[in-house]
Amino acid sequence: MRRASNGKRRQILRLMCEETRGSAVAEFVMITTLLVVIALTLIQLALVLHVRNTLTDAAAGGAHYGALANRSEADARSRAQLLITESLHGGFAQNVGVSSTNVGKNRIITVSVDTHVPLIGLLPNGWNLHVQGEAVRYG
Repeated sequence: MRRASNGKRRQILRLMCEETRGSAVAEFVMITTLLVVIALTLIQLALVLHVRNTLTDAAAGGAHYGALANRSEADARSRAQLLITESLHGGFAQNVGVSSTNVGKNRIITVSVDTHVPLIGLLPNGWNLHVQGEAVRYG
């Protein structure tokens, strides 16, 4: 009886081994594909954050430049567009707006940038993004 049960065990083990033969290749392909998708997603997320931070810095730099004593709103706009064009793709600098408001004796210069977040690569083809930078012109 024991020999018969050992024979059955061997047969069951042989069948189990035959069923899993070649599954390592399929598992490798599935796991590798998943890891590549996750890695590309993280890289794209980092790129989106880089674009947002760069646009925010360019808007603030343009506002600070426009808040200088001998500068105008047009100077603030051109400075922000220059910073964006040199740092990123020129398509991000398409819609740069400048406004100013008086608060007491001081004037607040606001530079706003409306563009699209990059969906793939650095092309401005994703969803809308609005950033702005402000600076105070004293006196």
